[in-house]
Amino acid sequence: MSTLINIIIPTYNASGTIRLLVEQIEKELVGYQVRIILVDDASGDNTRDIILSLEKDHPEISYCFAEKNRKQQASLLTGLKMISEPCDFVITMDDDLQNPADVIPLLIEKIKSGYDLVYAVPAVDGNSRKPAPSAFRRLGSHFRDLLFDSFTNKPPGIKVSAFRIMSYKLAMKIAKSEKKYFYLSAEAFRYPIRAANVAYEYVPRTCGRSSYHFGKLLLVYLKLFLTYKLKLF
Repeated sequence: MSTLINIIIPTYNASGTIRLLVEQIEKELVGYQVRIILVDDASGDNTRDIILSLEKDHPEISYCFAEKNRKQQASLLTGLKMISEPCDFVITMDDDLQNPADVIPLLIEKIKSGYDLVYAVPAVDGNSRKPAPSAFRRLGSHFRDLLFDSFTNKPPGIKVSAFRIMSYKLAMKIAKSEKKYFYLSAEAFRYPIRAANVAYEYVPRTCGRSSYHFGKLLLVYLKLFLTYKLKLF
């Protein structure tokens, strides 16, 4: 029996990327049973029309349209709750093609070696011609890792990202969260789990731009600290 995988993709103004991303996933996961869950966070473009079109031709796709913008982490929780039956693994990834679909087989191979959670993280080869992540992006990732080190059970040296694979068992534990402010990785590290990283070459954004600026990231991390460290919410 082939491996069954649920892939959760929060979408927001992804009209320029989501169709290609679905096609790339299908190409890379030939031989697997795949269900793709698209959770649209009140896009202002025609992302929803594209999702409806994709769903007609791809029976493995299910979707949810939020009535108002709730941000990525809330969309991830919605996606977890949409998993309707047991599977082998659950993957989460971004909608902007910066999480390459060809890395998914590496994630599957790694988690099958005995892990509960595996993150894919960009690592630029010194000989690469591709541009490195911006200083702001690197600083944000570094600060997030320090924050997690300070108040979660994250294993030393593990880097977190939005591109990850987890066991079905862990995914279902996380899906039970009732916190007012939900953050998937913080929920995951509430449990004694085995975690690992796989590296891939950084892929620069080719369409649109990130909605996260310094002030927004600072607010995210403040809420994360207040919820999971001080337990105020």
